[in-house]
Amino acid sequence: MFKKWLYFVLDILSPLKCIGCGKEREILCGVCAAKSQLAQPIKLGSIYSAANYHDRVIKKAIWLLKYRGARSVAEPLAKLIHARLLSRLPDAQNYIIVPLPLHSKRLRERGYNQSWLLAKNLSDKFKIPLVDNVLYKIKNTPSQVSIKNRAERLKNLNDSFSAKNIHLIKSGSVILIDDVTTTGATINEAARVLKDSGAKKVIGFTVARD
Repeated sequence: MFKKWLYFVLDILSPLKCIGCGKEREILCGVCAAKSQLAQPIKLGSIYSAANYHDRVIKKAIWLLKYRGARSVAEPLAKLIHARLLSRLPDAQNYIIVPLPLHSKRLRERGYNQSWLLAKNLSDKFKIPLVDNVLYKIKNTPSQVSIKNRAERLKNLNDSFSAKNIHLIKSGSVILIDDVTTTGATINEAARVLKDSGAKKVIGFTVARD
């Protein structure tokens, strides 16, 4: 708990400097974000990623967002998703945005959901509805990063998501938002639950692909 509040206070009080070039008053400037390596491939199935996770600046930005309470980095990362992915979606205004949820235990530990911060920034700045009371993480699964075998990753996610208030997505098109994807297993499982609950189409947008 103390660490969580410490990181929150530091995020507010620390002088901002770009993690890429050191420019003051920006945690990640537009120039450094634009220079980041593209994901390879950008599209994997129905999941689209804006950048390569192994780009030094992107990796550090995501680490700060997830593990050091640097909530302000969500804004430039959301702008990167918009510039490279959302702006190229012809019918973007017909979608709703759904953040990938955290289990309640992990949410309490971290204090916030980084995917929700990304989704909120996208929704506010680009006027696409945010729906955050449909998809829920009901099983506190081990991190997918710690599981190397694909079959085990899939098994780990079985019955881990549920949907409520499904009238909000009935026959609708959904953009799932997350920070990083590797095999796509997590987003694909969440998408399956939303489709089973009535969503017409589900695609995933992430900041980076590992």
